[in-house]
Amino acid sequence: MRRLDPAAVLAACVVALFTGSAAAQPCALRAGYDSYGVYSYTDGDGRAGGIDIDVVRAFARELGCSVTFEEMPWTRILLAIEAGQLDLTSSASMTDERLRFARFSVPYRQAEMAIYVRRGESGRFALGGLQDIPKAGLRLGIVTGYYYGDQFEALIRNESFEALIDPAADYDTNIRKLLHGRIDGFIVDDVGVMVSALRRLGVRDQVERHPLVLPGDDLHFMFSRQTVDALRVEGVNHVLERLQNDGRLRDIMRTHLE
Repeated sequence: MRRLDPAAVLAACVVALFTGSAAAQPCALRAGYDSYGVYSYTDGDGRAGGIDIDVVRAFARELGCSVTFEEMPWTRILLAIEAGQLDLTSSASMTDERLRFARFSVPYRQAEMAIYVRRGESGRFALGGLQDIPKAGLRLGIVTGYYYGDQFEALIRNESFEALIDPAADYDTNIRKLLHGRIDGFIVDDVGVMVSALRRLGVRDQVERHPLVLPGDDLHFMFSRQTVDALRVEGVNHVLERLQNDGRLRDIMRTHLE
């Protein structure tokens, strides 16, 4: 007699409970996304595409949910999640501030952080860590609303550090500011997104990665506490685990990265 895997049984029960409640009350998810390299974008037909978009479609399908996508700036996405005007977004870092208004899935990928400067200028800025930015006089670009780790959050409370921080709306704006000399460097929360943006803008040979090593961050799907309860997030977690175990998550990523 074949023994059943208790973990698999539990996962099936959670998903069944989720989909059963969805049958009584139709599940319609509203997902927000911004332009984020191969992870989320609007294609030539005006349709949402990318790794994150395909993963959302995959877990929504397994949970019996319909899903619609709306593109907007990241700062607006955060406000809409908090207000319950959106149900979820992707590639989100878990922070204490966001936990006030959001629930998070298990991590489904890890980002790699780095600083990029104009080509040939890494030697101008001797950095043993982010704390050396004021001493080096490096004007640093960031994207408004992005999370760059606990150390950055602590440092930006210091006036000498904050004075050198120059926010922008997105990666493309920061790349242009860097190339026009308005900033000296640009901290990126996801190297893969930066490489994609440089390739799309045709300027990959004009910048270089600074040798400073920065820790990466686990990324999650983020859900509005106002509209998505803990049971639904648990259902998503079990589907993400299944997508990981059966190779579908790997295949989604490989399709876009290749």
